[in-house]
Amino acid sequence: MTWYPVVEVERDGETLAVHRGPGSGPPLVLVHGLEDSWHTWQPFVDALRGDVPFTPYALDLPWRAGAAYAWVHRTVPAALLRHALALLPEPPALLVGHSFGANALLELLAEADRPTPEAAVLLAPYFRPPDDPVDWRLYDRELARFRAVIGEGIRLKLGERRRTLDPELADTMVAKALDRVGPLGFVALLRQFITTTDLPLDTVTVPTLVISGATDAALAGARTDAFRRAMPVATVHTRSDGGHFCHLEQAAAVTAEIRRFLAVPVPTVA
Repeated sequence: MTWYPVVEVERDGETLAVHRGPGSGPPLVLVHGLEDSWHTWQPFVDALRGDVPFTPYALDLPWRAGAAYAWVHRTVPAALLRHALALLPEPPALLVGHSFGANALLELLAEADRPTPEAAVLLAPYFRPPDDPVDWRLYDRELARFRAVIGEGIRLKLGERRRTLDPELADTMVAKALDRVGPLGFVALLRQFITTTDLPLDTVTVPTLVISGATDAALAGARTDAFRRAMPVATVHTRSDGGHFCHLEQAAAVTAEIRRFLAVPVPTVA
């Protein structure tokens, strides 16, 4: 299916762009994760099609693969996302974000001047419970998780080639990717993770579906329970067979969950 560029501008010294895919109906807006690309959404959108008519828009954001992360010194992800949403030709009906993009969306939904889509879907977000102290153990743990996710993403992009690729060569590719991202990329993610516990998530009224994988430490176990308590409006589901990229590895099952969610009225917080 063919996608085409809608608009590209500069905000806060960074390039923002919107791409549109074929379709008709309410606008579905997709927010990619750290070191990822708007292209990653194309198989997901293919799987979501069927009885859910929509017009897909994929945002191209400054935390894309190959980014320099200079924006970390000047602004925050939610502000950049707000700028990108303002470029859309129509207000979003459904907002879908993955990982870093999901958390940028979460921050935006928790702001007083929040967008008002009909629904939101957060894929593999992360959350720090209030009882998880910010100390050096947290730093080391999240750095290890960051490295693991970068490696998982690279191996996923390799597709079938990863099965025959020499393990040492795969490890070298991951190490080079981490060196290129550098400390600024990790600092952006760490700040976002640390501050999740301070977001007023109990004020969010947009019906929200949260999907994570059981093997993804970003939102599993005690973190999942804490997130449910923090954001009562959210419907949280952990996939027993999923990882950080479950929306791509189990696209048919994940999009089926989304279709069921959209078909059922979700109660909002008064």
